[in-house]
Amino acid sequence: MHAHALEELVPTLVNFSHQFKDEDQVREPNTDYKKHHEQEGKDELNILDVGCGSGYLTAAFGRLVDRHNGPISPLSKGHVYGIDVIPSLVDLSRKNMMKHDDDLLKSGTVDLSIGDGWAGLPSKAPFHVIHVGAAAEEFPTNLMMQLHPQGGVMVIPVGRDGGIQALYRVERLRDNDTYDSRDFSIRNLLGVRYVPLVRSVMP
Repeated sequence: MHAHALEELVPTLVNFSHQFKDEDQVREPNTDYKKHHEQEGKDELNILDVGCGSGYLTAAFGRLVDRHNGPISPLSKGHVYGIDVIPSLVDLSRKNMMKHDDDLLKSGTVDLSIGDGWAGLPSKAPFHVIHVGAAAEEFPTNLMMQLHPQGGVMVIPVGRDGGIQALYRVERLRDNDTYDSRDFSIRNLLGVRYVPLVRSVMP
């Protein structure tokens, strides 16, 4: 399923990268503004990987937007945030990445942490793309609202555990302070079978 996710998400990353470059050309004469813009990280891609699991796809995203060795053209550099509600899986992701992709962690390209996929990572939003690696029983509006308001895309499996599930492409079309289904375009990609997206159990 990683191939399907990348097939849907990489074009979105390319589109945003082109937007960054077009904006750079417009503001090129204003060096101070451009420098401030870069310092604020407004020319960088922001990626959230929910359910980082083994760390494989998180690392793949990291290589695409590598801050240390340079992103893969025509993409811009960026940040990848991998979260999982199960601490041992976050540890597994980190252990696997330390074998061959430790530079992604050291450069700050990839950040791994324990987190509830239903809640997302609002402190780092908005995200240009979001990948969810477990099936939600329903569309998680908290995650949808963390997409970039000008075309951010999420790939997510939705459906009950043991029931019918499908992989969906969710695109945010416009900005709004509160959730409105009309602000999103949702497309069914294919039938799938995933483990459930587990909610965090707070004491």
